[in-house]
Amino acid sequence: MIGSPQFLRLPGINLTGGDRPERLRGIHVSAGYFRLFGAQVEIGRTFTVQEDIPHGPRVVVISDGLWRRRFGADRSLLGKAILLAGEPHTVIGVLGASFVTDNPADIWLPLQADPNSIDQWNAYRAAARLRPGVTLEMARAQTKLAETQFRQKFPGAIGWGTWDLKPLRDAVIGDAGLTLLMLLGAVSFVLLIACANVANLLLARATGRRREMAIRTALGAGRRRIVSQLLSESLLLSLAGGALGLLLGYAGVRALLAVSRVDIPRIGAQGSAVTLDWRVLVFTLLAAVSTGVLFGLLPAVTASRDDFGAALKESGARSGAGLGQSKTRSTLVVVEVSLSLILLAGAALLIRTLMALRAVDPGFDAHNVLTLEMSLAEPRFDKTLAVAQLVRNARDRVESISGVEALSITDSLPLDPSIYGSAFIIEGRSLGKDRYHGTTAIRDVSTGYFEVFRIPLLRGRMFTERDDGRAPGVVLINETMAKQFWPKGDAVGERITLDMGPTYKEPPRQIIGVVADIKDSALGTNPEPIVYRPVAQLVDTVNAMDN
Repeated sequence: MIGSPQFLRLPGINLTGGDRPERLRGIHVSAGYFRLFGAQVEIGRTFTVQEDIPHGPRVVVISDGLWRRRFGADRSLLGKAILLAGEPHTVIGVLGASFVTDNPADIWLPLQADPNSIDQWNAYRAAARLRPGVTLEMARAQTKLAETQFRQKFPGAIGWGTWDLKPLRDAVIGDAGLTLLMLLGAVSFVLLIACANVANLLLARATGRRREMAIRTALGAGRRRIVSQLLSESLLLSLAGGALGLLLGYAGVRALLAVSRVDIPRIGAQGSAVTLDWRVLVFTLLAAVSTGVLFGLLPAVTASRDDFGAALKESGARSGAGLGQSKTRSTLVVVEVSLSLILLAGAALLIRTLMALRAVDPGFDAHNVLTLEMSLAEPRFDKTLAVAQLVRNARDRVESISGVEALSITDSLPLDPSIYGSAFIIEGRSLGKDRYHGTTAIRDVSTGYFEVFRIPLLRGRMFTERDDGRAPGVVLINETMAKQFWPKGDAVGERITLDMGPTYKEPPRQIIGVVADIKDSALGTNPEPIVYRPVAQLVDTVNAMDN
């Protein structure tokens, strides 16, 4: 089993010391993570069970890329300490270059989960390998039972949704599976159309070679010999086309990795996850041989059945096609047209979908917006006052640069999943039998955030510099939350209390404004309720600004 942060963007940790600092992407995992996923070790070892206990030793496993890029593939690095967030961690192993995670990582730290902790500031994914004979449905039934027992034992635990299991492949591919199947179908239709075209050309070529075949027959060549000759020519053409396709495919993959802007898993900066391997070569070979035999056999058999005696009696000019060949060619033309119509219809639907996606209003303006990710994990940033001061200093310095209009920080950019969520209570409203009035996503932002992304204010006011730690707690909410929980009234002026667990106490906060909705997780999803908190008013236990 493993535990890793359940966020699309991995948390950052600063590597200090040496000639320059660097922000690394890290994952906290349990000791069984590497064995479960078959991670190969270049040098050293991975975590032991003793190193994965609460308050265990500070050890780290690093990636092959980091080892070579930052440490020059120095094998003596094992056993030495590197500074992560200002704390020394001993390097115990380097993973092989072939191990690539869905979110590329630079370092792996032991999870060291404490079973006695009541801290709910954790969200993890668990992975396990099913035993022989155990089906997915059986595992799901056990998971549902465990969920029921957990909620009975910990009724105050905050949680959204239900516990569910899914195959790792589905978890990795996600919604991209349907897109990839559609692309596969489109490519298959193109291949069939091309094969039908080639078959038609081969049939026409065989028709023009009737006199040649007749002479070969007169010299003693049998039907099998003629079919073999024509089939060999078809296979040679298909194999040459397959080889050319591989070259074009390699160039296409390189171009796709260079662009790296499509929503397809495993396409990113680490191009080793998407490549042309031996399986692609085998598929291309099988496809080339199959198409060569399938679409070359029909013209070859048709040509071998001709009346070569009549062909020899004809003049030296090319003879016309027979009735059977005409029917065959007509059939191929019908197949081509049918496949072309299907392909055109599919292409039209894809273009319409693309145009619809481009027409979707995300609710924010990302033009001319630059982002920078950093991690504030050092002890001096444990206090909100230090983070707020850093924000002010950064804004003063960056906004002094010519061409910069505004600067803001946040823990989640638009279209990124919210890192935090919370249940909440609306003051002055009856709860009835419920413990909370609802749940909401939370985004922590500094002043200027809505101006940077040009998110309009619908009612109330925006955050100002006066909304700091000394001022009463305030929040902004989005339009979806206002409509859902105040359908007939105005949310501005109402007070809510966020309940984020027993170890984190939020003060009551007043809603000072309602902002327009944004597509907070994906363009194709509906907005969810969102509460925006000012960074300067965060409780000191939460200071994880990244952008």
